[in-house]
Amino acid sequence: MPLSRMPVVRQYLTAAAASLHAEAMESGGQLPANAERVAHLVDDALREANREAPVDVREPPPEDW
Repeated sequence: MPLSRMPVVRQYLTAAAASLHAEAMESGGQLPANAERVAHLVDDALREANREAPVDVREPPPEDW
């Protein structure tokens, strides 16, 4: 079974989100527009990473494949 890199990806995304949040708090709750866009992308990526993986409903390939 291959090891998943998702825990590492989540860790990096969480660190980026925490850093952006800290930056916003230091600047009175408002980030520059480009950092605000990055914050939204990080939030979206974290939501996607935390979603349950869909179940693979494909059948196994034919034996003569």
